[in-house]
Amino acid sequence: MTKDREIPKHWPIERSSEAGNHPRAANPFSSSSRSAGGAGGAGRDRDSRRDRSPKNRRDRDSETPHRAASSPRTSQGEQMGTRVLKWLTSWQLWGLFTLVLCGSLGGGALMMLLKLPAVPNCNNNQWGMISASEHMYCAQKAASEQTVEGLLEAISQVNQLPQDHPLRPELNRQIQKWAEQLLDLAEHTFQEGKLTEAIATARQVPSNTEAAQLVEERIERWQSIWNEAQEIYKKAESELEKENWGQAIRLMRQLTVVGNTYWETTKYDALNQSIEATRKEGQTLDEARNLAEKGELKDILEAIKVVEEIEPSSKLYKKSRSLVAEFAKQILDLARERVEEKDWQDAIYIARQVPYNSSVKKEADDLIDLVRARSIAARATVRSLSDAIAKARLIGPTRPLYGEAQQLIAQWQDSIKDVAYLEEAQQLAQGGTMRDLKAAIAQAQQVERNNPVWEKAQSEIDGWRSRIESTEDRPYLRQAEQLARYGDRPSLEAAINAARNIAPGRALYQEAQAKIQDWQLEIQRLEDRPILDRAWSLSQLGNVKAAISMAQTIPPNRALYDEAQSAIQGWQQEIRDRETLDEAYRIGDLAQTPQELLRAIEIANRVSSGSSLRFSADAAIDDWSQRILSLAQDQSTYNLEAAVNIAKIIPYYSSVYPRARREVEAWEILLNPPPPPLAEPDTARTNRNTSPSFASDSQTRIPADASSQPQTEAIDDASPASDSPNGPEEGVNTDRG
Repeated sequence: MTKDREIPKHWPIERSSEAGNHPRAANPFSSSSRSAGGAGGAGRDRDSRRDRSPKNRRDRDSETPHRAASSPRTSQGEQMGTRVLKWLTSWQLWGLFTLVLCGSLGGGALMMLLKLPAVPNCNNNQWGMISASEHMYCAQKAASEQTVEGLLEAISQVNQLPQDHPLRPELNRQIQKWAEQLLDLAEHTFQEGKLTEAIATARQVPSNTEAAQLVEERIERWQSIWNEAQEIYKKAESELEKENWGQAIRLMRQLTVVGNTYWETTKYDALNQSIEATRKEGQTLDEARNLAEKGELKDILEAIKVVEEIEPSSKLYKKSRSLVAEFAKQILDLARERVEEKDWQDAIYIARQVPYNSSVKKEADDLIDLVRARSIAARATVRSLSDAIAKARLIGPTRPLYGEAQQLIAQWQDSIKDVAYLEEAQQLAQGGTMRDLKAAIAQAQQVERNNPVWEKAQSEIDGWRSRIESTEDRPYLRQAEQLARYGDRPSLEAAINAARNIAPGRALYQEAQAKIQDWQLEIQRLEDRPILDRAWSLSQLGNVKAAISMAQTIPPNRALYDEAQSAIQGWQQEIRDRETLDEAYRIGDLAQTPQELLRAIEIANRVSSGSSLRFSADAAIDDWSQRILSLAQDQSTYNLEAAVNIAKIIPYYSSVYPRARREVEAWEILLNPPPPPLAEPDTARTNRNTSPSFASDSQTRIPADASSQPQTEAIDDASPASDSPNGPEEGVNTDRG
C-alpha cells in the first residue's frame, strides 16, 4: 500500500522551522544523527509513528510547499540517505538476516555430519602416505573383482604392511582366503579347458599360504586328467580314420568321466559331431567301394566322383585320397588289360580317365606313350620298330615307367634283325610255288624263339606249310570223293582207303577224317537197313515181338541204332497198350454196376494217344459210358438222387459226357425246383378273384416242363475234380486222340 502512495512535491512552509525536530530534517551522515540513532532508537520509532499519523501527515503536506519555497535546492542525496537509513534500521531486515545466518550455520553443520569420509585413492603410488585401513580397503576392493589380477593385487596391498602391524592376524587370514580363491580360479580356468593358464595362475599362489601346499598336487592332477583326455580323444580320432564307429563311440563315452568340464562337454560334443559326420562320410566311401567292385570303367569313375565329395577337413580325407589312388590304379589295370588284348585305342581311352590329381597320373601318361609305341611296333616292320623305339625314348629317367620303356626299347632293337628275316620270308612266299614256300619257311625259321615276332613268324610258317600240304594232299581227297559217288559198299571202302593216305597233322587231315566218318556211316546204313525193314514188316503183320527181336540185332554205335531203338520202344508200348485194353475189355464185359464200368473206362483210357489201339479204346469208353447213362436213366424213374450220382461218374473225356450233364441238370431241377415268383399285392388279390387255381397250375407245370424239356445250353469240358467225383486216376491218359 505504501509503495503506491503519492509523495508530495513541496513540504509546507510554516513547518520548515521545525525541520530540526523531524528526523528526516537531520543529516543522516552527521555524528549527532549516528549518536541519536545509537541511543534513542525507541524515540525514533515513536517519532516515526507520529510522522505516519494522519494529523502529522496533513501538517507535513501543508508545510511542504513552504519548505520547497524556502529551500528549493534541497539535495537529492539527502533524500536517498534518509531512505537508506530507514531501511538499515528496519527490524525486518535484521530478522531476515538472523534467520538466514542461523539456517546457513545449521545446514552447514548438517552437511558436515552427513558427509562420508573421502574414498582412498587406490591408484596412488605413494603407499607409504596412506593408512592401514586404506590398504585394507584397496585390497578388498581389488579382491572383490574375483580375477587373478585382482586377487594378486589384494595380496600385494596387504603384504606392504609390516609384519608387526596390529592388523597382521586379520591380514594373514585374508591372504589365506584370497590364496584359496586364487586356486579356485585356477581350477575354474582348468575346467574351462585352459590348462596352461590354469597352471600359471596356480603357480602365483603365495608360497607362505596353506593353499600353496596344494598347488603342485593340483597341477599334477590337472596334467594327468588332461593327458588322459587327450589320449582318449586321439584314440577316438584314430578309430574314426579306421572307420571303427563302435570303438570311437565307446572312447567318446569315456570322456564323460575324465573329471574336466571342458572335455566332458565341449570336446565331447565336438567328438560326437565328428563321429556323426565321419559316419556319413564312411557311408559315402562304402558306396564308392561298392561301385568300384563292379569293375566297369563307368562305375569306377562314378566311385571317384563320390569320393571327391569328402572335404579336406574330414577325418577320412586321407583314406579318401588313398581310395582315389586305388581306383586310379584299378583304371590303369583295365588299360593294361586292353594292352594285353592289343586293343590300343581302348587302352589309351581308359588311361586318359585317370584323375589329374591322382598319384598315378604320371604313370598313366607314360602308359599312354608306351601304348602308342607298342601300337606302332605291332606292325612288325623294321621302320615301325624304329619309330616305336624313338617314341619310347621320350620317357625320361624320372618318369614312373622309364624301366618298362627301356625294356621295350631293348626288345624292339633285338627284333629288328628278326623282323628283317621275316620280311624277306614274306617276300619269298609271294611267289606261291612249292619251292618259294619252302624257301620262305627256311628264312622265317631263323627268327629266334625269345623274339616278340617269333609267334608271328610261326604263324606265317604254319600258313605256308598248310598251303604246301594242301597242294600235296588235295589229289588224294579228290580221288576219294570221286570213288564215294558210286554209293556202293566197295566204292565207299575204296574212298576210305584213299582218304587215309593223308597223315595226321597234315593240313587236310581233319577234312579227310570227317569224310571218312560219313562214308563209314553210309556203309553201316547199307548193312543195317534190311534188318530194320524186315522188323517193320513183322510188326505190320502183327508179330510185334518178332519185330522187336529183329531190331535188337543192330548193335550200338551203328548208324541206324537210334532209329531201331525208337521203333523198339514204340512196339513195346503197343504191347503194353494191347494188354491194357484186353484188361479193360475183360472188366467191361463182366461189369454189372456203374463202378465196374467206370473201372473199365479208366483202364482203357491208359492206352497211349499215339497207339494204333487208341481208336478201339475210345470206342469202348463211349460204349461203357452209354451203359452208365442208361443205368442212371433207369434209376431216375424211382430215385432221382441216385440217378444224379450215377450220371456224374461219367468221365469228361467220354463223348457221352455232355448228354449226361444235361440229364443231371434236369434231374437236379426236379429235386430242387425254383420258388414261385412273388406277385404284387394288388395283382395277387385280382388273381384270387379271377383265377383261384393259377398258383397250383404253375406249381404243377414247372416240374413237367423241366422233365419234358432238358436244358440245351452248351456244357464246357470241366476238370475231373469239379465234374466227376471219381476223376481220372494217376497215369490215366486224358487225351482222346
